[in-house]
Amino acid sequence: MPEKTYIALTIGALFQREFEAIIPILTSDDPQKELVKEFKENKYLKIKTESARERLLTDLRRRTKFAPDGFWEFYLTCTDCQRKLSLFFLLLNAYPVALDLQLEVVVEKWKKLEKKLVAFDLHMRLDELSTSITQVGSWSNRTKKNVATNFLRSLKDAGLLINGEINKPGPQPESFWHYFITIGESWFLEACLLSKTEREKLL
Repeated sequence: MPEKTYIALTIGALFQREFEAIIPILTSDDPQKELVKEFKENKYLKIKTESARERLLTDLRRRTKFAPDGFWEFYLTCTDCQRKLSLFFLLLNAYPVALDLQLEVVVEKWKKLEKKLVAFDLHMRLDELSTSITQVGSWSNRTKKNVATNFLRSLKDAGLLINGEINKPGPQPESFWHYFITIGESWFLEACLLSKTEREKLL
């Protein structure tokens, strides 16, 4: 697990279309260098304004730093559902606040058979974090609202929230989950709502 730096999730979505547009960059020898070039050349993203392009690329670069070697080659073999989950994996790694909300709110509610998830549930957890995490404590109420809104949007994008209810992904081949186990990220199975029994069968 990466060192925790609590950056506000102020740009929320999985950005599947955008990531797939820059696959040639992500599978290159030096993705970070090529992403800097993309800001100037706008070859793949085709975003008109520099400010919007810079904001998006800053976020994409942050997330791609957490992609293990071979991640994008693996990604290209995945189904659409699996791709969404894989991008959610990057989001959780890049934003510890999102990982906390997933494990401490979403997963805990799922374990209690409480499927309904609303922004208030997330605000409550953010208020708790404010008392123990200096970075979160410095966020304004507006920032916390944005974090909650963007996290909910990301859950919807990942297929983990449908009509306001927490949703477990459909059955996936063992090979999909084994990928995350192999790279030492078995925590992601619980984050995707797999039961203890399901996880133990895979480990």
